[in-house]
Amino acid sequence: MDFDSLGITKKEFKIDRDKLIAIGNLLTNEKKFFLACHMRPDGDAIGSMLALGNSLISQDKDVIMYCVDPVPEQLRFLKGTDKITNNASTISEDMTLIMLDCSEPKRIGAKGEEIFYTTKKRIVLDHHLSDQEPDVTICYQDPSLFATGALIFYLLEELNWPINKDLAESLYTAILTDTGCFRHNNTTELAFEMAKKLVGLGARPDFVAQMLYQNYPLRRLHLLAFVLKTLDIRLNGKIATIHATPEMFKVSKATEADSEDFVSYARSINTVEVAIFIREVHAGHCSVSLRSKRFFNVAKVAKEFGGGGHFFAAGFRTTGTVQEVREKLLKRVEELLIEIDTEILIEVQSESGDV
Repeated sequence: MDFDSLGITKKEFKIDRDKLIAIGNLLTNEKKFFLACHMRPDGDAIGSMLALGNSLISQDKDVIMYCVDPVPEQLRFLKGTDKITNNASTISEDMTLIMLDCSEPKRIGAKGEEIFYTTKKRIVLDHHLSDQEPDVTICYQDPSLFATGALIFYLLEELNWPINKDLAESLYTAILTDTGCFRHNNTTELAFEMAKKLVGLGARPDFVAQMLYQNYPLRRLHLLAFVLKTLDIRLNGKIATIHATPEMFKVSKATEADSEDFVSYARSINTVEVAIFIREVHAGHCSVSLRSKRFFNVAKVAKEFGGGGHFFAAGFRTTGTVQEVREKLLKRVEELLIEIDTEILIEVQSESGDV
């Protein structure tokens, strides 16, 4: 594998080669695979699954690609999305389970535990860290990488399996979406180098961007109009909340997937450190997206509410109405922000000798 062709320096290159080889051997030797990603799939989850799944199919493997939720409309341009099923009944113990962009069975969905424990051999490929080592055959989790798609790229390179245009666009989509169009703080030189190589392999940046960001149904804008009217600013502008109620979804005829990334509108306000978007698609059941900009760990908050994610991007699902969830969440976020402000004040006073 010619990593020099990617322009990767030794300092940047942290891939665990032994694990990569072990995974490659398992993929080569096994015949039947069940690929699964997390609920409410994003570009990284779907792009990674399609790239690996279609590669395995090209190697004459028996492959099932599973996602409990429908593929978002904006991602259906990717080759092979029609092969992704929400039917887990075909899982069998002679299959090798590959969990992509997640490491916990519950993140797969209601059938997660059944899928996980039916199989004897399991692989985790993820760029998030879990609280404890997953009970799997091989676990590859690397939070220093910007997308699970990057792991799939390395894996295909290690196996020397060809990356055609369709695979390149799946991987490019994974990288583009999980770096926020190369705007998030996880955007590294390696992300650009990898994207460059994928473009060289046939990925079309203009086409992918058009499909992802200029291809929304009108109902999304109708829902957004309702949601933006709920904008509320707290704690001297540090917190911004927006929400969507069942009535808003009903009137706009929008789906939960149509509200993807609405939280970015709240985070875009110049004073805001923490942005919160609460979706109550079905009465009494909420999905929450949390984002931060500079210093607040939203993953810590999400974990307290039964979810998880990254330092700057996290989320969770819970029961309760928008108002109930919002009240509890705001209380906790405000407490933590005040604690941080107090720590900063004490540190400044200590440095100046005022303490």
